[in-house]
Amino acid sequence: LFRSLHPILQRQQLDYGVYVINQDGDETFNRATLLNVGYAEALKEYDYDCFVFSDVDLIPMDDRNIYKCYNQPRHIAVSMDKFGFRLPYNQFFGGVSALSKSQYEKINGLPNNYWGWGGEDDDIYNRIVSRGMGISRPDSVIGKCRMIHHDRDKKNDPNAQRSEE
Repeated sequence: LFRSLHPILQRQQLDYGVYVINQDGDETFNRATLLNVGYAEALKEYDYDCFVFSDVDLIPMDDRNIYKCYNQPRHIAVSMDKFGFRLPYNQFFGGVSALSKSQYEKINGLPNNYWGWGGEDDDIYNRIVSRGMGISRPDSVIGKCRMIHHDRDKKNDPNAQRSEE
């Protein structure tokens, strides 16, 4: 990921830091909790105003897909090869997304109650909409991302509470 992402972010001339938050132990995976930890840890080092939350297996395919915050929460990975380069459903907010500090605070952070794969991104979408915000997205050409193939980790089975794709 870093060999591909770092040059893109440099070409975008962004002021950024990269924080890798990994879950230790054998407990069931909780993506949103890890992202909340990353948010808190990043703020200990720098007064960031924009947070791009990214799955480690997604690589942007177009430099015009700017990793920054907008007036509305931004869904960056809108066109993934995993889904045939299309948005799987309109409420999809997974993969890579950007929230400003104020947007993150307005939705009270990310939901910590989703264990296993999926569900938290649908909850985040619902939090955004319920707080009167909308979702901004690049078009499907600019928003293309490819997924690095890998096997699903143990303790990361699909969450029964997630929306169907």
